Amino acid sequence: MKKNLFIFGCCLIYLLLYWACEKPTPPDNPFDDYNPKQDTVKFIFQDPDSNSIAGLYTYIFKPTCANSGCHDGTFDPDFRTLESSYNSLVYRETIKSDGIYSYRVKPYFADSSAIMARVNGLVTPAMPIQLEPDSDWEQKKSHYISMIRRWIEAGAPAIDGSIPIDGLPRIKLIGCMAIVKDTFLIVRKPFSGPLLIDSLVDTIDLYFAFSHDAQSPMSFTNNTISFSNHPHVYDSTAVQKNLEIGFPTKLERGLYGDLVTYTHRIRISIKELFLNDQDVFFRVYLKDDRNPLTEIPAHKAVFNLKKYMSFERIH
Repeated sequence: MKKNLFIFGCCLIYLLLYWACEKPTPPDNPFDDYNPKQDTVKFIFQDPDSNSIAGLYTYIFKPTCANSGCHDGTFDPDFRTLESSYNSLVYRETIKSDGIYSYRVKPYFADSSAIMARVNGLVTPAMPIQLEPDSDWEQKKSHYISMIRRWIEAGAPAIDGSIPIDGLPRIKLIGCMAIVKDTFLIVRKPFSGPLLIDSLVDTIDLYFAFSHDAQSPMSFTNNTISFSNHPHVYDSTAVQKNLEIGFPTKLERGLYGDLVTYTHRIRISIKELFLNDQDVFFRVYLKDDRNPLTEIPAHKAVFNLKKYMSFERIH
């Protein structure tokens, strides 16, 4: 009897130890079958115009200047991202320039911009101070300096084509998306590409998110949108409509991959939009309290942004 009890006790202990060591079956992961429809969640410039801020960032600032210990966010100008590059250059006061140059970049005035003096060696230390082993700066130095000059002399436009005014905050586009039946996000491929509209869809809601350093986007006036079959031409044939504001806002991914608040929208009939089955481009017009009427994307905008602000019909 005692022997049987001993064997039973040993078996019970073994089972308890086995159960204790066995890993529990994990619950089903709801993302196991998730297949994202977007190629990425961040705007990527593909072959940008070399004389635009996107081109300068892609070909010069990012590979040559954002080195570790240099303009990597340790100090200004900050060339880690396209946004930080622009915001820490244009109308930003210089720290050391022998009192000759007031701004790192003064729109329209290349010879009055400290960045030109730096890359030309007119102010020490000349930039760039150090180069990565694979840098092509020395081989293409003259070309790169000319790119910077042409951008400044064109007014140092932002990616949306707007020309900054000293001391005045401006309206910035930070997101554009479309939704079907208030539920399904319209796909972009890539994320910086056009909105792809299925031929079976009859109505969509087009949403916009904006930022402003001194004013709520909900207080903008004008708030209109124009549609055109041409990325650069918005003439009398362009269809113009009003944007709605004041509806329950939406929080979704924006132009640079972060979550932003969408405050403006318009409901669009697809049949009305695609009259001739061509791609449709759109441009918004807004007014803040300090600047002239802002159009986004403006004529000088990077072409990738004009594609971002467009529809493409798929069948």
